[in-house]
Amino acid sequence: RLLARVSLDREIMTSERPIKAGTLHGKARRHAPFREMLVELQKNRLVAYHYDKVKDTTLAHYTIVNQRVVQLEKLPTDTQFGFTFEGGVEYQSPIKINKVYPDTPAMKSGEVYEGDVIFELNGISLWGKSHSDMTKIAKDGGKTMTLHLACLNPRDIGSKGESESSAEGELALIAEIPLLMASVCKYERGTALVRSDGFEVVSSNGKQELSLLFNASTADLMTEWISAISDTVKKLNKNEVEKWNTWTELEDYEQILHMGTVHELLPANAHYKVWQRKALVVTKGHLNIFSSLPDSVEGWFRPEESYSLHQITVKIMKLPNDERVQSSQKRANSIIVQSGTGKSHIFSFESHHELESWLKELHDASITAVNELKRHSYRGIWNDMSVLFTIDIDQGFLVEDMHHTILWSKPFSRLKHSFDDGSSQLNLKFGKHENESIELLAIKLEDLYMAVCTIEAFMIAKVASQDMKSLERVLNASH
Repeated sequence: RLLARVSLDREIMTSERPIKAGTLHGKARRHAPFREMLVELQKNRLVAYHYDKVKDTTLAHYTIVNQRVVQLEKLPTDTQFGFTFEGGVEYQSPIKINKVYPDTPAMKSGEVYEGDVIFELNGISLWGKSHSDMTKIAKDGGKTMTLHLACLNPRDIGSKGESESSAEGELALIAEIPLLMASVCKYERGTALVRSDGFEVVSSNGKQELSLLFNASTADLMTEWISAISDTVKKLNKNEVEKWNTWTELEDYEQILHMGTVHELLPANAHYKVWQRKALVVTKGHLNIFSSLPDSVEGWFRPEESYSLHQITVKIMKLPNDERVQSSQKRANSIIVQSGTGKSHIFSFESHHELESWLKELHDASITAVNELKRHSYRGIWNDMSVLFTIDIDQGFLVEDMHHTILWSKPFSRLKHSFDDGSSQLNLKFGKHENESIELLAIKLEDLYMAVCTIEAFMIAKVASQDMKSLERVLNASH
C-alpha cells in the first residue's frame, strides 16, 4: 500500500520511474534511531521517505524546501547558541527559528535563518513536541547542537483528494542522495569493521556531505540493494566522463578515462589512522586524487594530489601479513600506490570485483600513457660522466650524453636482474642466454625511485604490446 502511494505521487510529479523501490530500516543521521523508510532508487539519486500520521496538521499546508543539517558548537567564549524559537504543538504551529543573534555560533554558521522550521534537534523529531520539550532537548545536548532545518512554502490544498490525504497521513522526504560519484560502503565510517546487516550510501551535493545508513532484514536483500545502487553509480560516472570529455576543452592527454570513489587510509592523529572518502580520476597521463568531485572545469586542474602514470607502481596489499597497516585498520581489497617521489597511498575497495576493475583501468591507462610518451630520461652519472639514462619503448635502455647521442644500449628482453642501494645506485644485469656472461650497468641517478617506477611501467607496456603482436600473428595465421 505504501509503495503504491509512493508510485502514485511520483507519477503525478514526474514521468520518471524508479529503478528499484522498497522498504528498508534506515536513518539520515548517525546518532538518530533507525526507522522504516520508503526508498526509491532513481536514475541519478536515492530518495528516502518516511510515512506517518501528520501530528502537526499545519504542515499539510506547506511544501518543504531547502532541507539541511547544521551542527553548532559553543566555544568557551560563547554563552548561548545564538537563536530563539517559537511555536509548538500547544500553539498549533511547527517549532521555528524566531531570531538569530550576531556573533554567535548560529549566525557564524551561515545556515540558520529566521523562519526556518526545526524538524529535528540532536536526532530527536520535534513533530508533535511542545515548546517546553524543545527547551529540554536543547539543554540536554550540552555544548553541541545538531539541527535539521528546512523552509516551508505555502501551497494550495483546496482539492478534495489532497485534503483527504493530508488527514490520513503524509510522505515526508527524509533525504535525497545524488548518486554521481557516490560511495556504497559496508564498513563502519572510518574503520575496518564490516557491518553484518547494513550499508551506507555517501555523496555530496557540492556544499555538504550527505548520507543514508540502512539495515536490511536479510543478506540477500542487502546484496540486492548494494548491487543496484552500485551499478547505477557506475553508469552515472561513465556518463559524466563522456560528458566532460565532449563538452569541456580538455587537451587530449587530459581526457578522462575513468573516475570513481575509494577510501584512503590517512592519519587522524599521531597514533591512529582512519579511512576517508576520496575521488580518483584517471586521465590519459595522470592519476588525480580529489577530496570531492570538482564542480567546475577549473576544478579538474586542482587535484589534491596528481601523479604521472609512468611514475607510480600499484600493488595489491597482502593481508594479513602486510605490516604497513595495523591489524585493526586493515581492509580487504586494498592496494598501495607508490609514487616516484616516495609518497604512498593506501586505497580500499568494496569488493574484489571493484578492485580488479580499478586495477585494469590503471593498468590500461598506464600502457596508453607510456605508448604516447615513448621515452623518458633521468639525469645520472656513468663512468664518471654526466649522462641521461633513457627508457625507450622501442629501443629499451639507453645511456646518452646531454645531446642525446647514444653511448650504450640494451633491449628490454636482455634484462635478467636489477637491484639498487635504496639511495642513488641502480644496477641492471643483462644477458642473452643462460651460459652467456652477464653484463652489468651500474649508474647513479638523481631520481632513483622515479626511474625504477618508469622502468616497470615501460616494461609492462612493452610486454603488453608484444603479447598483442603475438595474438595478431596467431589470428592472421588462422585466416
